[in-house]
Order: sequence, then structure tokens, then C-alpha cells
Amino acid sequence: MLQFAYNCFLKPLGRHSSQQGRLDAFYEGQAAVYDSTRGGLLRGRKTMLRLCAAELKKRSNNGAKPTWIDLGGGTGWNIEQMDLLYGLSNFEQVYLVDLCRPLCKVAEQRFQAKGWKNVKVICQDALSFVLPELAGQDRGQINLVTMSYSLSMIEDFYPVVDRIASLLNPQTGFIGVADFYVSGAAGPSGHRDAEKAGVLGYQCNWFTRVFWQHWFEFDHVYLHPCRRNYLEHKFATHKALNCRNHFIVPYLIQMPYYVWIGQPSSAVESAPLQLVGPVSTHSNYAMAGASPPSSPDLPPVVSPDHATPAHFPKQIQRSRSTIAYKSDINLGPSALSTLLSSNTPRAASSSRGWTRLPYQPTKPEHAQFSTYIYGFTWEDPQRDLEVLDLHPGDSLMVITSAGDNALAYAARQSGLKIHCVDMNPCQNHLLELKLAALRSLDYDTFWRLFGLGSLPDFARTLDSTLSAELSSPAYQYWRQNVHAFAPQQSALADLVLGDLSHRNLYTTGYSGMALRCLRVISKLFGIHRATQQLVVTSSLAKQAELWRDKIRSCIFSNIAIRMLDNPVAMWQFMGVPINQWNMLRSEGSMSQYVRDTLDPVFHSTSCAKSNYFYHLLFARQYSPDCCPDYLTKDGFARLQHTVGNDSASVRPTFHLHTATLLDTLGGMRDGELTKAVIMDHMDWFSPEDADSEVAALARVVKKTGFVLWRSAARIPWYIDVFEKHGFIVETLDIRQPNSMKPLDRVNMYASLYKATRL
Repeated sequence: MLQFAYNCFLKPLGRHSSQQGRLDAFYEGQAAVYDSTRGGLLRGRKTMLRLCAAELKKRSNNGAKPTWIDLGGGTGWNIEQMDLLYGLSNFEQVYLVDLCRPLCKVAEQRFQAKGWKNVKVICQDALSFVLPELAGQDRGQINLVTMSYSLSMIEDFYPVVDRIASLLNPQTGFIGVADFYVSGAAGPSGHRDAEKAGVLGYQCNWFTRVFWQHWFEFDHVYLHPCRRNYLEHKFATHKALNCRNHFIVPYLIQMPYYVWIGQPSSAVESAPLQLVGPVSTHSNYAMAGASPPSSPDLPPVVSPDHATPAHFPKQIQRSRSTIAYKSDINLGPSALSTLLSSNTPRAASSSRGWTRLPYQPTKPEHAQFSTYIYGFTWEDPQRDLEVLDLHPGDSLMVITSAGDNALAYAARQSGLKIHCVDMNPCQNHLLELKLAALRSLDYDTFWRLFGLGSLPDFARTLDSTLSAELSSPAYQYWRQNVHAFAPQQSALADLVLGDLSHRNLYTTGYSGMALRCLRVISKLFGIHRATQQLVVTSSLAKQAELWRDKIRSCIFSNIAIRMLDNPVAMWQFMGVPINQWNMLRSEGSMSQYVRDTLDPVFHSTSCAKSNYFYHLLFARQYSPDCCPDYLTKDGFARLQHTVGNDSASVRPTFHLHTATLLDTLGGMRDGELTKAVIMDHMDWFSPEDADSEVAALARVVKKTGFVLWRSAARIPWYIDVFEKHGFIVETLDIRQPNSMKPLDRVNMYASLYKATRL
């Protein structure tokens, strides 16, 4: 450490006529200790390499081996790490390019000791280096270029970035970067697609922007925003992660750094095109520069008001239709600028079995959510499936929630198209994670992730395996919330908070807070042991006895009823909005509503065998005998086939819309949907909002198609609205006061209705 401190802060460098001379003088005395002294300072390198390894695994085909250049690779640490992550034997050739001779010497010694024959050290400038085997013929021949804290040290960086763009294979090549940065004062530049470029954590405060930029310039390290901006202008952003390094003084000194994966925009522009729906002026998609896409396998609508510009690629000019790119990567700024100029809708991310549609994360209706409200879905898909009568080719629209019911529908019937809609982007992040895990994980790991809700090495699994299947926004969210599956709180916090502390996935989000409070309350009232017996007893009679004799009186205590009778508490802990709260109160007391909900459940359904909703409520995890269908081995296998089928002829099953239902419906064709399941969504609405949405449903739901919904009221006021817009409303279930027959395993709602389009 003394050697590092002397060479970095005390040793005079003198004057040098070249950058190479300055670098040699600076690193000569510390090259041998470089790796051991940079671990805390140069964060994000392992994350970047894991992301690159995951991409290489996903993109590998036909047995062709990739070629990799580690630009500014220094001592070869990156290459040694990549051997652990991907295996150097899987590369055709690996080149380490660096201008500093002392560091290159360390790299040569390292590679010689390892006996790697396909690794070469090139001690040349980043702009003019020559690859021995590809001299004069290197254009488009490289599959991967990485830069770990080297872009910020290259003085004339524009031509270097241009050269990297020329080296990369236009279809399969990509670039990985980890480096320091500072943002501009105004945030992400206007031409960038903020959704993918990474608005989460991007902006730096004034002190951070000014201090670190000038501090690093003393060592000829340049953090001006133009470097990252040009990188993101030149390439299509595929993944982005903005972080802060706190290693000097934790939580006080914050050095911004980023991890970024990009690829040539030509890979986006030449990707297969996917036809989507008509241009819509609805705000959610207009703010993202796109319209809400509709079914990709329906013919396009040709609109005379949206002529195709002559400068569009030929595959776009072949039709004046509204189209979008569908590929395994995101649109980059160069393609984006063309697309936005014509309001062309596009798919933000597609991975065969699902498509994540674009959204603007800074828009107020999305930015208000920092986490999901529902970590699990609180509606019973078993009853839905009895009514839905699903067939191949059905096109459904559902509210995403935690995605459990959409997965249940797809597990029951293949060949569906399911539009999953939620205004909260975090709900779609959760569903997207489940889809990515279905596609890339084995069953045991999948069970630990979503059955037990805990995976201690989640960060590594996310980077090394799941990242290649996730959209950039979803990856950013989960990378910054790895604690959801791997809690890292101190023993003191555990001691102080007790059962209020976070334990696993199901104790996160608003619903997780409800589960934590329920555990605390059950202990305070002395019924915790009884609730734990409830989820393991196989006897329905014993379960009813536990409920009746030990639990019920506490649940219906005055304190509990008063809390449930508080609209603020109901929203914070149960996700019940004020309009819905008013509806259920208009038909009776809160205490009666709770009795009608819970008494039938614990007398008629087993929390140990079939009622996984209440099992989770008390156990805070599932059991192999009591879990949603997607968590069973059979359900996992069926869904893995659905989302993992790479056949080009197979259309995506899941289409994830981060938008309101109204905006999503606005981008669909007349009669596009066969069925819609909107949960208790209409309970939230004012009469004006309800009328607008039902009118949109009447247009989009085909004749003889239907809408299925639940309500907290036995007779919801908006039945008349459906009838006004041409639906026949059928009452399927109404829960009568004091009845001991539950409507379903949750029994939370007072009614179930079906509205069929005439």
C-alpha cells in the first residue's frame, strides 16, 4: 500500500513528450502491485465482464469462436477473469492492447505462466494498433471489445470510438465498458433513449459533477460527459448501469461509475422487422417516441397520414405501414433518431417468448413508483381458467400485477398471446425476471428464487445468466435491488427490527410490508405459533379448529378492525385505493366484510395443500405442496418450452406494456382481443374514467369476446357503463353475507362478473 501511495501521490513524474512516456513513468514503480491495489477503486469490472460473458453465451452459434480485444487491458486482469467466466479456450483469439510498457510486461508474464496460446499482448496506441493476424483486414472482424477504465484516459477519444465501431462485427459484435463518469447539468442528452441509456442513478449533483471532473484531471483522467454521450451516440445501448463507489468514506464520498453494453446500430437496423399496430397519440407511448404496439401477427394498418420517409431502410419502405423493430437487442440512438422522426413504434426488448414494449421512465405516472405494490398476485387464476375456456390463438389482456396469473394462463394453454399491462414499471420488471429465469435457469434455482424467495448469490446469477434475457430497464432495476433476494442487513438491524426486517422477495414491496406487519401483529397477539401450524396441518378440521379457537378472535379485535377501517392503512398495506374502499363500505361494515372473506376460506380450503395465497401470507414463502402452478415442476417445464422456444415461427406469448389500460387499448385494432381479465381495476375509477375505458374495451374486444372482472362490491355501480357500450353483463358469483362458501381460494372480492361483447 505504501508503494501504491508513493507512486500515485508523492512521486514526481517530470515532463514527458508523449502519453506513453507519462504512463510508463507513472506505472513503472507500481505495476507489480497494480491488481492488488485497484480492487476498491475500479468497481464494476467484474459486473461488466459477467454481462459480456452472458451475451457471448447467448450469441454463440454454429460453433464459431469469437475474437476479443481488451482495449487498455493493462496487466491482463480482465482476461484472467474472463477465463473463469467464459473460458479462453472458447475464443478464437484474444488481444490485449495497451500503451503502457510496464503494465504490458506484467500481462505477458501472466499469460506465459497460464500457458495461453491464443492471447497476444499488443503494446501500441488505441487508435493505430495493428492486429498481427488481421493486418489491414480487421474491419468488422471483432466480436467483443472491452474497455475497463481506459476510455476516460484516452485524450483523443473520438477517433478511437470510431475505430471500435469499424472493428466490430455489424451483426454479432458488441462493446463492454466500465468507467468513471459525471453527468451533465441537464441530465441525459435529448437524443438518447433514456429508458435504455439508464436514467436510474444517472444524474450527479453539482458537487459531484464539478469535484470529480477536476480532481481526476490532475492524473490526466477525463470525465467530461461528452465521452459517454459519444459512446452512446455511436452505439446502440443494450444494457446500462449507473453506480456510486463509496469505498473511501462509505455513503459520504460518492465516485460515479457506469457499466455499459452496446453494439453497432446496424445490428438493430438490419434486425427482422415485426409488424405492430396503428399509430396512437396516447401519451404513454407518445412520450417514449412510439405508439402502443398491437398484435404482431395481424396485418398492418396502412395510414395515408404516415407516409414512409425515403431515407428509411428498404425493408421499411416496402410498406407505408406502422412498424417496429423486433430483435434481441434495444434500439440505439442512431436508429432511434430515424424512428422518432416518424413516430415509429418499436419493441424495447424481445426474447422469443416475450416482448417488453418501450416506456418513458421519467414520466410522472411511472416515476412515482420506486418498487412494486404486489410481490405476489392476490386473485385466484383457478376460477379464471374455469370461465376463460382458453384455446390456441386467444388474445388476452391482463393486468400484470406480479405476473402469476398470466403465467398460470400460459401454463394451462399454449399458443396464447397475452398482453400484460401495468402502469407501475416495477410490476413488469418482476414478471420479466420470472420470464428470464424460466428461459435460463434450472428448476432448483428457479424454485429458490421464487418459491423460497431467496438466492444468496442473486447478483452473480443476475449478471452471469439472467442479464442476457432482460431488457435494460429490468436489469437496471434488479441490479440495484439485489437485496430483494439476498438481504444484507446488519445483525443489529435484525435485532432491532425483528420480524419487521426484510427476509426474502415476499417481504419486499408494499405487499411485503403487509406480510411483515402481519408477522409482528401475530406475535404481539400470541397467535404466531397457531398461524405456523395452520400452514402445515393436513387436516381441514384441525385447520378450522385453529382458526376458530386461536386466531379468529385476534384478527377480529377492535385494533385490527380499526386499522382495516382506515383508508390510508388499507392503501399502504393492502393496495386498496379510496374509491374501492368506499365501494365495499357502502354495502356493509368493514368487520362484516373481513368475516365474509376469511371464515369460508379457513373452513373450506387447505393452507397446507392447495391455498397457496394464505400459505404465503403466514409462511412468507411457498412450499412444494402448496404453490402456484408456474412453480411446480410440470408448470415450469411447460412454461420453459413456451418462453424458451427459439423457433422463428413461434410468436411471443407475453407482451409487456408499461402503460395504462386505456393507452394500451388505444394502440390496438378493432376486435383484436378475444378476452380481457381486468381484476378489480374498475373499482379504482371515477365515472368519467370508467366510461372512457369501457368504450375502448368495446372497440378492441371482438364480438362474442368478453371481459372478466372482480369487485369489492356485490353490485358494482359500473355495470350500467358496460351495458351502455354494448356488453351483456352476466353475474358469475356474488358473495352473500355470512355465507361459508368461498367464491375462490382468495375470497377477497364480493363478486365476479363477465361482460360479453355483442
